[in-house]
Order: sequence, then C-alpha cells, then structure tokens
Amino acid sequence: MESSPGPALLTGRYVLGELIGEGGSAKVYRATDTALARDVAVKLLHAHVLENDRRRFEREIRTLARVSHPGVVAIHDLGRDGQGQLFFTMQLLLGGPLSVLGPLDGAPQTLQQFFEAATFVARTLDFVHAKGVIHRDLTPHNILLGEDGIPRVMDFGLVYLSEGTRDLTRAGYTLGTPQYMAPEQAKGGFVGPHSDLYALGAVLYRVATGRPPFDGESDQAVLYQHVYERPTPPHEVNPAVPLALSHTLLQLLEKRPEVRPESGAHLAELLRLARDDEGRRSSGGQFRGGWGRAGEYQGGPRDPASLRERWSVTLGGEVTWPAAVTAGGPVIAVGTRRSRLSLVDRSGRRYADLSAADEVTAPATVEEDHAVYGSWDGSLRRVTLEGGEERWRHKTRAEITGAPTLWQAHYLVTSRDGHLHCVGRERGDLQWAYRAGAPIAASPVIWAGTAFVADEEGWIHAVDASLGSVLWKVQLSTVHATPALAHLGPREAALIVPAWNGEAHALHLTLQQGRPTLAEEPLLWIYDLEHEMWASPAADTQRVYLATWDGTVHALTLRGADEVWTRKLQGRVTASPVLAAGTLYVASEAGEVEALSARTGEVLWSARFEHGVQATPLVHDGTLYVAFMNGTLRAFR
Repeated sequence: MESSPGPALLTGRYVLGELIGEGGSAKVYRATDTALARDVAVKLLHAHVLENDRRRFEREIRTLARVSHPGVVAIHDLGRDGQGQLFFTMQLLLGGPLSVLGPLDGAPQTLQQFFEAATFVARTLDFVHAKGVIHRDLTPHNILLGEDGIPRVMDFGLVYLSEGTRDLTRAGYTLGTPQYMAPEQAKGGFVGPHSDLYALGAVLYRVATGRPPFDGESDQAVLYQHVYERPTPPHEVNPAVPLALSHTLLQLLEKRPEVRPESGAHLAELLRLARDDEGRRSSGGQFRGGWGRAGEYQGGPRDPASLRERWSVTLGGEVTWPAAVTAGGPVIAVGTRRSRLSLVDRSGRRYADLSAADEVTAPATVEEDHAVYGSWDGSLRRVTLEGGEERWRHKTRAEITGAPTLWQAHYLVTSRDGHLHCVGRERGDLQWAYRAGAPIAASPVIWAGTAFVADEEGWIHAVDASLGSVLWKVQLSTVHATPALAHLGPREAALIVPAWNGEAHALHLTLQQGRPTLAEEPLLWIYDLEHEMWASPAADTQRVYLATWDGTVHALTLRGADEVWTRKLQGRVTASPVLAAGTLYVASEAGEVEALSARTGEVLWSARFEHGVQATPLVHDGTLYVAFMNGTLRAFR
C-alpha cells in the first residue's frame, strides 16, 4: 500500500490516504472529506504532464459535471493543490471492477448478478450517448462496483463530445485499451455509440468467460484480431455461458457497426430476452447448480403445492450416496451401482445406458451432447449422448468421488486417494494433479479461478484452478459433503462447510487482487447442529439450509447463523436439499419427499414412498426429479 507523496491535506478539507490507482496523467487516492465526514476518491493531476493529458483531465471533469446518472460516478468537488495542480473528488467505489462478477458458473445467483449489472451499464450508456458523450475507453477496470453492487462508469479522460473536440480525432490519436477497442477505433476511424457498445461487448465477454475476446503478444496483434478475426463464441470458451447470451455478445462484437445493437436501450432488451430464455432453458448439468455448489436452480415448478407424479422409470441398479440427478441436452442422468450411467429423456423413456467398469455413484456432468462421469475403478469418461461413443478416458489411482466440474476448457475432479485432477475437456489429458493429503469425498467448489477442496481430515484447500498450486489452506473438522459458496457481495462470499461432526462453518472470503483470501476475521460463524452431516448445504442470498442425518432441516440466516426455522423428517437425510423459486425440496431415507417454503419452512407438498432417497434430487424445467435407492427415477410436475 503506497502512501501519498503529496500534501496530506488538500484545500484544508481533504486528508489524503492510500494510493488506489495511477495512470499516465493522474493519481487516485482514497481520502477523507473533513467537511462532510465521508470517504471520497481524489483524482490529482501529475505535476508535470503534457498539454494533451491536461486537456483530457479537464475534459473528464467537465464531462462528469454535466452527466448526472446513477450509473456514472458522481463528481463532488473541484480544486487545485498547493502547487496549483488540478484535482477533483468523486464517489469512492470499493466493490471492485466489473470482472469480479465472472466468470459465469451457471448458478442462478451469479447469472442474475451478471444480467442485472450488464443491463444497468447498457442503460447508462444509452443515457450518456443521448447527452452526446462517447466514452471511448470502456474496460472492466473503469466500470466499478459500489458496495451496493451497482456498477458505475468512470474514467472519462478519453471522452469524445459531440461539440468542440473533433481536433483530437483529426490529430490522429488512436486512444483506448487494445483488448476492448472497436475495429473502427483501432483503424483510427469514426467513433460513436456503436464503438462503446463494441467495447462493452468485449468487457462482458471478459466477465462471462474469464478472458477477453482477443489477446496477443503485442498491442498490434490484438488490434489486428479486432479488425480481421472473429472471436470464439463465448459458450465454447465457457460452457456455463447461456447460448442466448453468447449470441448477444457476438452481436456486440460484430465488425460492422450497423450490425451491432443500435443503442444501449436495444442491448438492454436483448439482455432481458437472453435472461428470460435462460430461465426457460436452465440446465442442471452441473452438480448442485453450478461451480458454487449452492444447490439453487432456476426453472422450478410454478405451483409446488400441486405437484403430482408424472412418470417413473426403473434404472436397473441401486442409486446411493453421493449420487445426484443431473440434466443436460435432451436427457436426465443418474449413476447406479450396476456400473452404468442411466440416461432418461424428459418424457420418462429410457434414452441410453452408458457403461463403466465399476459403480457410478459420483454425480455426472451433462453437456448439450456429452456426459462426463467417473466410477469406482478410477476412470473418468467423456461419452457422447447420441450413440454412446467414448471420446476419451482418464485413469486415476482411486475411485472418483466428486462431480466432474467443467471450468473453462478443463474438468476438475476429485478421487478417493486425496487428489484433485485437472484434465483437458477435449482430449482428457492431465494438466495437473494436486494432492490434498487425505481422502476426498466432496466435489470441488470454484470461485474467481480458485478451487476449494475439503478433505476428510478437515482441511479446506484453496487451489489455483489454472496451475494446481495451493494458495492457502485451513483446518476445520472432518468433511464428507460438498461445501457451498454463498455470495455476500461483489467481492465477498461465505464458504459454508458442513462438517461430519455436526458443525457448520462459514468461512468469510474476500477478493484481494482478484483472488479469494480469508478475511481478517476468517470465521463468519460456526453453528453446532449436533448430528452428522452427509448432505451438502443449500444457500441463497439470505439463508443457508442444512440437513442432518437425524432428519432435521435447519434454515439459518446467511450472515449471522440465526435460526429461522427447523423441520423434522422421520427418516435420515443424506440427500442434499435443493432450492428453486423460493421452495426447498428435501428427501429422506424413509422415502419422504417434501417441498418446503424456503422463507417459513411451511410444508407446501409432501409424499411418502416405499423406498428411500440418498441421491440429491434435481429441479429442472418445471419438474422435480427424484432417484430412489431401489433404482427408480420419478418425475413430479
């Protein structure tokens, strides 16, 4: 942390604190406004700057002063320091760059945050453009989040105003950041609202996938790609990107301006349609609803109280813990102890049985046209849904225990001998293997490029998902079930760890330089439920839901672990509860299946069956799917 080398006090009012940013023409400090007793950001021009830099700085001040909108950082004051250098004070934004909202992981919570933020920025640009202002340098780092999660556009130093600034364009400046620059801007051509929309498309591509649309060894190489090459479709870089959103981002990145969305308002409407489409298509292909494993799904039944059985099918093998029902493409997938992954279509017809050399009890991951699943012989397979062709097989030394987790172009998967393996999505080649040191039964949880793995000695390992190196680790208690990540804000989260001894731990994580680290007070809370936990937690933005082996379901507040309600089932609970549209779905080993109000715990619907449930159910496409221990899959709608 760098201290201010300049005066400690500006104009007798602003006490400068830490340096939080620096560019070619100015520095940005965190400061205290002593007159109003509030924290602000101070942008101070360097003592020796070129004339063009000074003019850009003054232009930024004028632009911010004339544009008043909730999506544009607010300017508070203007002045000069003791050496006569210009400065202005503005709103202090501490939520981090827009990129902290990605990459997308398919979970409803992260998708909702992305769509809300992207739509808000689109509407902000629509307002700014209507004022005759073109930003010309949109990047993830000048769209900052406030602590309220609202994105604000800043850094208007390269702004183009419709009057009085054409001389800069004529002077031949190609200003901006290469990774996010529109083709016409890269060629020194005319810039307009269409150029900002392209830049926003590149920014949103970066947020959604974790990388910009083009990258290269030099600025010239990147600019060449913007002008002449087509980006890889976002859903191919990150399969968690919804298809409709992928198409919208590609439309923003069209080379010809006239093919892009015509305005920020038009983009906002396209994002709304993409969000609605995802709500209808919501996939359950990732175990527990996404990389965060929060157990929350979109597309739940509209009226849980009226659920009734629509069909049932016999899978031909027992379905036991830690199995789970997953879905993708045209199929519902369930692993069995008869060495197969059973696939069933949405109408209850047997689709296919994919073979394995041993029991398939770890949850499978289903893509649009492939299934990836592990078995007790240590083999991980990627097999086509149509035809059952095995594309590759990766062999580990012990049984596969966790769900294969699709992250960017790789799968992360845990094995019983305490390893986290990273294998290539296309060929199944081993990229790296991390050894935890104790057996692992849980699936990995991913946030901000970091995989969290819980082993049976109670260690929580934070592993760089790209390199396989440990970032940090902390020991709690023995863990068999998969933790869940619940977002507390744009830059903080709680990792809910269900310990086998009945203690639930909430580790408080914050993003520091883009990486999750333990907060200064690392334990947000600990709650003793007094009974073993084999089920994974479910979590939304307000509450955490935990089920113990004695059959009790607990709803706790996310931030304080205050008990909201409890519900006692007659049978033991090993199947993890799942959430959808304000309803919590639970099942027991005694054959009870219930839909509970997530807010009050009220029983909205219940049914009792002869055989029990150990596999995690799935809520998908308006239907509740439950796999029973005797190998029967039932659909309720």
